[in-house]
Parts: sequence; structure tokens; C-alpha cells
Amino acid sequence: MSEKKSQAATAKPKSFGWIAEYVDEHSLLTASRKVRDSGYTKTDAYTPFPVHGIDEALGIKPTILPFIVLGAGFTGLFTALVLQYWTNAYDYKYIISGKPFASWPANIPVAFELTILFSAFTTFLGMWALNGLPKLSNPLFNSERFDRVTNDRFFLHVDSRDKYFNRESVKDLLAGTKPESLEEVIEDSSPTTLPSVIWLGLGFLFCASLVPVAVVLNMRAGNDENPRWHVFFDMDFQPKKKAQQTTTIFADARIARPQVPGTVARGSLVNEDPFYLGYDPTKQASLNATSNVRLVSAADDKAEKPADASPDTPSDKTGSVDAAKPTEPANVVEPAKDIPAANAAPASPVPAPSATPAAAAAPVAAGGPNLPWISEFPLEVDASLIALGKTKFEIYCSVCHGYAGDGDGLVHRRAEQLQQGYWLPPTSVHDPRIQEQPIGNIFYTISNGKGKMAGYGTVLSPKERWAIVSYVRALQRSRNAQIDDVPVELRAKIEEAKKAE
Repeated sequence: MSEKKSQAATAKPKSFGWIAEYVDEHSLLTASRKVRDSGYTKTDAYTPFPVHGIDEALGIKPTILPFIVLGAGFTGLFTALVLQYWTNAYDYKYIISGKPFASWPANIPVAFELTILFSAFTTFLGMWALNGLPKLSNPLFNSERFDRVTNDRFFLHVDSRDKYFNRESVKDLLAGTKPESLEEVIEDSSPTTLPSVIWLGLGFLFCASLVPVAVVLNMRAGNDENPRWHVFFDMDFQPKKKAQQTTTIFADARIARPQVPGTVARGSLVNEDPFYLGYDPTKQASLNATSNVRLVSAADDKAEKPADASPDTPSDKTGSVDAAKPTEPANVVEPAKDIPAANAAPASPVPAPSATPAAAAAPVAAGGPNLPWISEFPLEVDASLIALGKTKFEIYCSVCHGYAGDGDGLVHRRAEQLQQGYWLPPTSVHDPRIQEQPIGNIFYTISNGKGKMAGYGTVLSPKERWAIVSYVRALQRSRNAQIDDVPVELRAKIEEAKKAE
């Protein structure tokens, strides 16, 4: 080892080339053209400001970096398209808004992002690689005269690694350009290996960087009865009382205070207003109570029926009549007041011999939830509200129900083309069953969904949902319009059009 060190110490310094100094850019350009015409290619110029035409004077060819970046961009584009095709059309097939599995227009954003990402990284890293960076040392820095390159001097360097480099020939060539000074640059002879102290410091920093990682992994994987170590205390430690603790501030010594009588919690008013629900919650309790009575009566009827009763023996169908009195009418119910008949629930018993529990429950099953639907709009219906409903209907509803509400939207058409067997066609708003529904029932369906239809209560405000209901009613009325629905000033034109036909 000592012999190698002594040989390195006695080795002759290696030349890095010649450097010529000029006082202005014109002299630099003239010298650069002369060196270029002599066939030297590994040359470079150093100036305190950009010099126009220096690239051509040195014979620098255009860089291949743009072509490398172009290839990287196409690679990112191809990667994005293949990734999206594989995930959506092969590995996990899923219909999104009725689009085909390989929807190229929908793939444009991700393809664009990956194209830019690959191109940006390639530009940055490619520039470093083509320029031989990072380069921690340059022999030119050993020249004291070279320090003026950032001030008022211009330098031309001919590298010793050029295939035509000859020490004396280059010296004579540069001397013929009449430089301010001419100097041979010698390679830095200092040791290239890092001192052991630096290696020791780097090792210490590397080990120290593992400490936070180890702490995080220990906290995630381990259990500890002690509280975690706080770097920032924030609000974890403050003078406060928690629930279920005692206090001397209040007379009852409880820290948790009871609710003030007559107050309504924030957001709870929504649960009591028909405008937000589509039905009247004040009538729901009595409606449910009578329904429960009917269910209990039917259960008691099965429990009390004699085991030896023959099919011809009259029996009680409701549980409220003795089996020995078959001619006495059973208890049935009538619709509650102010509730549409199609969705009415039991309210009070009246004589009706032919009713059964199944018959009483039939309207509920056909009309949906047994709720007291409202039948009048809770806000004024005008042209602006219907226009708002049309806009929202075409955005959220038409994809399935179609623009005219016939249930023939794009999603339905796409599902029929796929013929996968499990698609349920959307309901037409012109179906007589939907036309007979109260507006509160339609509002409830829009808000909470039904079947495979998702609820839109989280994306549409109550006003927008009522606007859609008004537009649905307008669509339904359009199929059953009367002359009285037309403004007076337009009726004459309609009559003339009919006569012309």
C-alpha cells in the first residue's frame, strides 16, 4: 500500500488541456471558429454573459435530449393507456355511467398526466447525464485567472481528451489567436478518495435517519400502556373536564349538562319538516300505531283459532270477532284524513265484512313505504322552479330515465346491448302507477332511492329535488294536456293549426 502511495505521489501530473483568455466576445468568437475549423470537437467557451453565435462557432451539434424526452412521453402515454385498459376492461370490468369498458376519451386525463410526468423526469435526469453531472470538481478552478470569467473575461478551452489533441499543436493554435493569456490546465492531483472522517459522518447520518422509521414502526406494531410521547402538546393537555367527571362549578356536581327544555339540536329540525321529508311526521306516529294493531290482530287470530276447526266452520279473520259469530262484520280501517287514498293507512275501525289483513296491507305494498305523503308543494311552483327541475333532471335523471322520462336513457340502452341478464329497466315517469303517486312519494324516492336507483339527497338540495318533482309533473301533464292548460293568447293559434291539418 505504501508503495502505491509513493508511486502516486511521484506520478507526473496529467494535462487537462489548454485555456486561452480574451478581453471581448469578438475575439472569443474568432478563436472559436479557428479551433473548430482545425477539427477539434471537445472544446468549450466560458463567458460572463450569453454570447450569440457561440454554439455555431464551436461547432456544437444539437442535443439528442428532445428525442429522448419524446420517447419518454410516448412511453408514459402507452403505460397510461395499457394500465387503464387492463384495470377497467380486463382485470375489473365495471360499467361507469354507461361508458364502454375501453373508453378512450375517458382515459385522456390519466394519459396526459403520465405523459407529462415521464417527460419531466426524463428532461431533468437526461440533462444531468448528457452534461456529465454531477461533477464535484473541475481542474479549471485551479487557475487563478479563470476566476475573472464571471466578471469581464472570456475563456476558450480545448480538452486533452479530444482525439486530435497534441500538446504543442494546440498551444501554437491558440497562441495564433492572440489571447490575453494562455495557460495549460493540469488535472487535480489531490486524492480522489473521501477521508475516513467523512465516511464516518455519512454512516452516522444514515443510522440516525433510521431512528424515526424505527419509532414509527414500533408505534404502529407495538402496544404500550403509557401515553405516547408528545412533540407538540397541541390540545391534548389542557385544563378541562371530560364527560362523566364531577365538578364544583354546578350544584348537581355533574360536568355533563342536561339539555335545555324547548331547544332543538342543530340539524334536527330537518326531521320534523315535510319540506325535507316529503311526508308529514306529525301524522306518522298515529299511522304506525294503527298498523301495529292490525298486525297484532292477525297474529292473535292464528293463535286463537281452534285446532279442530273445519274449513266449513266460520272463523274470525281479524281476531276481533268471536268464532261463534260468523255473521258479525270484522274490523277494518279507512284512510286517514288529509292523506291520499293510494297511500292511506289504517286509522279507525268501521264495519266491512269483506276486508282481511292481506287486503288492508295491499295498498301499502303497492304504493311503497306506509307514510303520510304530502300532496301539495311546500314551495311556490313557477317557471323558474320548473326550469331548475329540467336542468337537474337532465343532469342526474336522464341518463337512466331518458330526457322525456320514458325510461330509455343511455345507461339503459347500454345495459340492453350488454344483455347480462341482471339489469332492471328504469321506471317510466308516465307509468300510471307513478302518475298516481303523491308528490311527497316522488320526492322521497328521489331523496332516498329505490331498488337499484341511488338516493340523491346528498348531492341535491331540497329545493332542487322539489324542482325535479315539479318537472316530472310537467312531463306527465305533457302527455295528457288539455286546451285549458294553454295560455289564452295561444289557444287561437292551436285551433288554427288543428283546422289546417
